[in-house]
Amino acid sequence: MIKQLLQKALFMSAFFVSVISPVMLPVLASDNCVSGLKKEKIAIRYVYDGDTVQLSDRRKVRLAGLNTPELKAGVGWSRAIAKDAKSFLEHWLNVRQGGVFLQIEQETHDSYGRVLGYLVDAKGKGPGVDLLKKGLGYAIAIAPNLEKQKCYFAAEQKARLAGVGVWSFDSIVLAKNITRKHSGFLVVEGEITHQYHFKTSDALVLNNHLVVMLRKAPRMSELMGKKIRVRGWVHAKKFTRDGFSADFSLYLNHSANIDVL
Repeated sequence: MIKQLLQKALFMSAFFVSVISPVMLPVLASDNCVSGLKKEKIAIRYVYDGDTVQLSDRRKVRLAGLNTPELKAGVGWSRAIAKDAKSFLEHWLNVRQGGVFLQIEQETHDSYGRVLGYLVDAKGKGPGVDLLKKGLGYAIAIAPNLEKQKCYFAAEQKARLAGVGVWSFDSIVLAKNITRKHSGFLVVEGEITHQYHFKTSDALVLNNHLVVMLRKAPRMSELMGKKIRVRGWVHAKKFTRDGFSADFSLYLNHSANIDVL
């Protein structure tokens, strides 16, 4: 299905200043997403899964810019991919002869107290691009931590076109079919059936069932009736407004997580 840019609908908002469909995102100068962020040499104590590790000093690090499936949640294929993602990261760490380094992102910690950043080798190359190319996870844009956003989305696109990893399964959920068993990270498709506009945010309702909340942006009415694909964490949180109600919500803070189909 051909993607379109969100540019027309979101052009004037500072929040949507980097509105580019993942299909159109170019790879950065290095295919390995080499970054200029400061490097700190570290030692790994434990690998929890494909996107979270513990350092020898007991700090937990959540890799920024990507999300891998959960080991103990989701359907069978998702758990299998989660195991592969963990194994991939463990192998990448084990063969780094020049040591492993941590690059910390602009927003340094998440709500769980984990450090947000990237694991890289002595040359600044990390596991993220290859992990995404193999379809072992999803690219995700969470502002302000966007250092590797463009090349991560480009790497994911290669996996999606090749139909490997998560993209070899029926991994996209229709908004109308979401139930409580779907809580957590999802890639969702649906049609915008309602819109609500608030002082600082907008709400896009997909198939009268899922509410996508995002920062205020002009010309959102032009998306009414369009089909979109959105990625993020779905919560069983009820939304009510003017007699309308929906049982599920998804909160976004960056437009790269939306594609108009």
